[in-house]
Amino acid sequence: MPLSTPILQIIDRDPITVDVKQKVSDAARALSTERFHHLPILNGRRLVGMLSAMDLLKLNASVTGDPDAVTSDFIDRHYRLEDVMQKDVITVSDRATVGDAARALSAGGFHAVPVVDVRDNLFGVVTTTDLVAHMLEAPAQALPAAEQQRLQLLERVYQAAQHYLHSGMAAQEHTRLERAIEAVRAAG
Repeated sequence: MPLSTPILQIIDRDPITVDVKQKVSDAARALSTERFHHLPILNGRRLVGMLSAMDLLKLNASVTGDPDAVTSDFIDRHYRLEDVMQKDVITVSDRATVGDAARALSAGGFHAVPVVDVRDNLFGVVTTTDLVAHMLEAPAQALPAAEQQRLQLLERVYQAAQHYLHSGMAAQEHTRLERAIEAVRAAG
């Protein structure tokens, strides 16, 4: 069953990370040049926070009201990563299952969850897209009708997530993804 699969089988074991001592602009550059929206912040190998593209947009907007008017130099002079990252990060253990990660992500508010060991050392990251792709690998023909319907809804979530991740944070795509996720929650 896909939910009992060990999380280590589907995680990204080599995510892009930033050290907590680096500049905010380093994190912003990583988020703007790659195809992800969440960045683990480390102190050595230990996870100390997460930074999302949305966190940076909020920071820029709060500084002047105009996200495009703020320079990297200004941000780096006035803020540290510790000031803008999320410190209370929901994580899952390296011994967790796909089901454990799905429950953590279903709490909402984020689309990626770090996988850590008992010392909070980062093993990797699992995203909603990773989970949906894993769920779609289950043989649909062996499922009861209700599960087949749920699988079809998950396929819609997966397609919306893929489109969203390749669209660059468009508000319309974010809303589309949230609606697809809500449809899955309502169905099951």
